[in-house]
Formats: sequence, structure tokens, C-alpha cells
Amino acid sequence: MGLKLSRKIRNLRNIFLIFIKKKSIFIHNIIIIPFALFKFLYKKSKKKIYKKYSENLDNINNYEFKKTSQNNEDGIIEHIFNKIDLKKVNFIELGFDYYENNSLNFLSKTNKGLFIDSSSDKVLKLKSILKLIYPLKNIDIISEFVDKDNFNSIIKKYFKKDQEIDFLSIDVDGNDYYLFENLDLKPKIICIEYNFWFGPKIKCSIPYNKNFSWDGSIYSGASLNSLCSLAKKKGYHLIALESNCVNAFFVRSDLKDKFEIIDNFKSFRTPIKYSNDKISSGNDILLKKKLTIFE
Repeated sequence: MGLKLSRKIRNLRNIFLIFIKKKSIFIHNIIIIPFALFKFLYKKSKKKIYKKYSENLDNINNYEFKKTSQNNEDGIIEHIFNKIDLKKVNFIELGFDYYENNSLNFLSKTNKGLFIDSSSDKVLKLKSILKLIYPLKNIDIISEFVDKDNFNSIIKKYFKKDQEIDFLSIDVDGNDYYLFENLDLKPKIICIEYNFWFGPKIKCSIPYNKNFSWDGSIYSGASLNSLCSLAKKKGYHLIALESNCVNAFFVRSDLKDKFEIIDNFKSFRTPIKYSNDKISSGNDILLKKKLTIFE
């Protein structure tokens, strides 16, 4: 009952905001920005959450915690930065929410940052917030629909040739594999979403669609095995899978000796909130969909 009521309130709020936006963008912005700032500050002030969401964990999962990330990425990212002694960070966050993403927890360490998302509302909110909270930081926030052909050129607009990228987060719920495949830069660390519903063995992704928009179903993204195979070709090594089974972390070859490299088959896991029957059913459904299979 509580969840249904919450959804109704949220839907009414959205209808109201759409109505206001049609009447006046200025008034719409005056309404949404203070609420966005409050939500952002509330999220930043929350205590770390150390809950684990799956079993068969690796040593690096001991460092997991959630603060401003969607899952437990914050702790893993902090641990990786400490291991490579990263004091100042050049980062790119592709696909974000203004109050919850992989880069918010280390913004105080930012040397140069770039947030990219297709949602103009999210961009407006984060821009407004960071102007107040981090006015002196060199952080660009842009609204752009990224595809495999424009990804590199967008990055090069905001980073000079001699600026090394320390951390790249890819979370677009669809074309993640193809963006990684076409990436011609070499960040130190890459965090990328995978779809555990595909299972541990198959190398696949949903077919590339420049205009793909996620509908909230399990039909999205790429399998872990396909991303690990691609990463190996590009000179990256798997070092972590956070316990909610959403993100994989890869480190560049020159840094691999600082970490325990994990095997994607041995470390593959599924969230404990789903039964084996649910996982099996989801896998069956996905494998009947149109997929691109890699060798």
C-alpha cells in the first residue's frame, strides 16, 4: 500500500512539474533546483552502508560500501584509488543521476571532470548543485546523446591530448559494450555495467542501436564474459565485481600488479534477492531475444 501511494504521489508530482514547465521554464527551474539540492545534500550526509548483496565474494569486496553510488561502487573505487596512490582525479561519468553516481563521492579530489547524460533535467540539476557546492572545481556537465561514433570526439572536446583519464564510468543501460569497443583512449580504471541475467558463459550484447532507450526490462547491456573478453583485447584486467552484480571494474595493464586479478567465471555471482528459478527464467527469456553473439 505504501509503495503504491508513493508511486501515485510521484506521478502526480511529475504531472504537475510537466504542466509548470510548459507554462514557464524559469518557474519550473526555481521549483526543482532547491529540492534537488536538498536531495543531493541528504545523500552526501548519509552514513556509509556496508551491506553485501550476493555470495561467492572476492577479497576486494571487503572494501565495498555505498554512499553516493547506486550500489557498492564507492568503497571499491576508494580502495582502487588508494592502491594506485591517486591524489587528484581526472574522470568521465557517462550516464548519471544528479544525486547518485560513481563520481560524487570523490569530487573533492577532482582535478578535471566530465559528466555526460542525455537528460537535460539531470544536467541542469547537477550543474546548479555543483556551482554551489564545488564552485572552483573544473567539472563540465553536458547533455548529449552518446553513441559509439561520437563518444571519442565528445571526450576530446573537454580533455587535452596530454590529460590522462584516471577513471571512466560507463552506464548507459544498452550500448555499453559498443562504446567500450570503440573507445580509443586508455583510462587507468574503467567501471562498466554488465547484465548478470545473461549468465557467466555467453559472449553477447543486445544489438547496437544508436537510438536505444532502456525500457526498464532485463533486455539491456552485455554479458560479463563479452566485456571481459573485449577488455583483455584492449589491455585491461578484471579486478572487481561489486556484490549487487551490476558493475565490473577493469584496470589498465601497467597497473595490474597492484591488484589481485579475478577470473570472471569463478567470481560470477547473482544477487541473493533473486531465487535460482527466477534467474533461470530470466536467462531463458533473454536468450530468446535478438542478440549479438561474439566469438
